[in-house]
Amino acid sequence: MIKLANVTMHSQANFKDDFAKLGFDVEATPRLRQVTGAKDAYELACEVVEQARRDGFDGLLIGGRTDVMIYIAIEAPICGLDLYIAETVRERDENDRFVFNLAGVTKVYVEHPASLVGSAIATQVDTVGLRKS
Repeated sequence: MIKLANVTMHSQANFKDDFAKLGFDVEATPRLRQVTGAKDAYELACEVVEQARRDGFDGLLIGGRTDVMIYIAIEAPICGLDLYIAETVRERDENDRFVFNLAGVTKVYVEHPASLVGSAIATQVDTVGLRKS
């Protein structure tokens, strides 16, 4: 089984068995939270990648806010973590609400020789600009 940290904003508890059938042990509890601005997005990305590395995960199930995902995609390979996304099929229930069904898992192939140093500098510059009135 490939052990994945849940780096989304959604519980995966209802999909644990479906992921297991595909060879993945995905943690149920999401590690992401709402962020405000570039600096917060960068800090959250670094935090969840480091936590997942420290907690012994093989990779990350990712999904969410684009800037956070980009920072994660840069940092995770440096820490030896693979990236995966859930392939879901959306169907409507009897109340016309979307129901998500897991159809597969796709590995995201990303390799970088650089770290997030440039991103850290950019977020500091960006947040300085946001403070001007």
